[in-house]
Amino acid sequence: MKDKKKPIKLNDQQLMLDASRVADIYHQMTIDLFDQVVDRVRERGSASLEDNPYIWQLEKMSEMGLLNKDNTKLIARYSGIAEEQLRYVIENEGYKVYKDTKSQLLEALGGNGNFITNNLIQTNLANYVNQTTGDIDNLINTTLPKSVRKVYQDIVEEAVAKVVTGLMNPDKAISTTVMKWAERGFYGFTDKGGKRWRADAYARTIIKTTSWRVYREARKAPADELGIDTFYYSMKPAAREMCAPLQHQIVTTGQARVEEGEKIFSLDDYGYGKPGGCQGINCGHTMMPFIPGANYKPDLPEHLANLTPEEAIENANAQSKQRAIERSIRQSKELLHVAEKLGDQDLIDKYKSKVRIQQGAMRDYLKQHPFLHRDYAREKYYADPFSKAKKEVKLREEQKKARELATKRAELDKAVKSGKIVSVSGVTVGHTPPGKAGEPNSVVQHNATNGDVLGRTYYDDRGYKVKDIHFTNHKQPDKHLYGKKGEHVHDFVFDDDGKFISRTTRELTNNEREENLDILWRY
Repeated sequence: MKDKKKPIKLNDQQLMLDASRVADIYHQMTIDLFDQVVDRVRERGSASLEDNPYIWQLEKMSEMGLLNKDNTKLIARYSGIAEEQLRYVIENEGYKVYKDTKSQLLEALGGNGNFITNNLIQTNLANYVNQTTGDIDNLINTTLPKSVRKVYQDIVEEAVAKVVTGLMNPDKAISTTVMKWAERGFYGFTDKGGKRWRADAYARTIIKTTSWRVYREARKAPADELGIDTFYYSMKPAAREMCAPLQHQIVTTGQARVEEGEKIFSLDDYGYGKPGGCQGINCGHTMMPFIPGANYKPDLPEHLANLTPEEAIENANAQSKQRAIERSIRQSKELLHVAEKLGDQDLIDKYKSKVRIQQGAMRDYLKQHPFLHRDYAREKYYADPFSKAKKEVKLREEQKKARELATKRAELDKAVKSGKIVSVSGVTVGHTPPGKAGEPNSVVQHNATNGDVLGRTYYDDRGYKVKDIHFTNHKQPDKHLYGKKGEHVHDFVFDDDGKFISRTTRELTNNEREENLDILWRY
């Protein structure tokens, strides 16, 4: 009976959403880089371009080094945050998908859902990140800076040519040339088919491809580990020809069959993994491990319950046209932004009108296809994803520090309760530390005038100093390569007459760390 079975829980696609936001950072970076090109071209106006075009050209080309310096700083700032975010998304959200999926499978098989951490999966996720960031680093740090310099040079040279030949006045020459290159974007990559990819589009493709691969493998790995080869194929209002018949069905990576009264479709019969096949390029369907006889399919919402494969295919064609309109709106908004940077009112009016016309076309198109909904986020050229990501990175760092501090505090409380913290019998304050002689078997603390604890001196049963534990590197980190913050121990040897024999320096032992945990717990 259905009520004795367990429903499959469809993990959300947080991983894909977060990965898309990382790609948005690279897109924002290219927009800001182009803004720097425009600012540099327009700096000090166009008067000298009209009076002495070639002098203007020489001046602009001499500023190439300044532009490159600005670009390098911007790229480093953006790519650092983007890489940090991508690593977090893949390694953490990817492993969460794996963990949640395996727990659900174990519960369906009668277990409690608990399992031992899979280090191999975590290693594979880290490898995906390293490979992806390596590909993007080569694009962002090598190809992109060259492309920015080339665009700047071409804008300058083309603007001069238009003025010299009398085709345009200086302002219009700059505006039209800048807009031409704004439409083309920065070069990133040329594929085997000769297609020229923009740098941001290529970075988005790399991230999207890796993210989907991680997402699917994180779902499939638990099934492979438990010997399960059957999956629930997700349902969407729009589906390609090879996916449409599989929607809301049970599929297998093996042979088609019937199991527990459930018809199971073979993925291989539907072009599994091929460009136009199921789970191929740009296929957004997900597969959730499914155990016939132990799970049941999820209930479908009303708008999907009676959807036929033919209708899904037709909807997919309609949806692709909506995506095309969204892209055109985004591009027009980007060009409007460039026109505003240029201060060219004719161009501003042109692209404002173009945006309004395209938005009207979107409204009309959605009226013709009620199953589609308008996603305004897809029509934005960017919503400052960099600042959002920067805040998220900072928040995670603060949360990590808070967790580490709580763990250390717990260790301190444990040490205090056990009586392991050393008992201090006296304190000296200021520049003068405890001397070589003191009360036998005592410990004297040395504090700075601001209250910071600098060290502790231990005396043996004769009353002579046996060791100093210093909690700082004395502002000489290169000479005190010990511990976490330079903390170290000086061992002393005195004869019975108090004559100094020797002094050696070493790391703190575990026992010494534990008995001084009241100071070291924050380290």
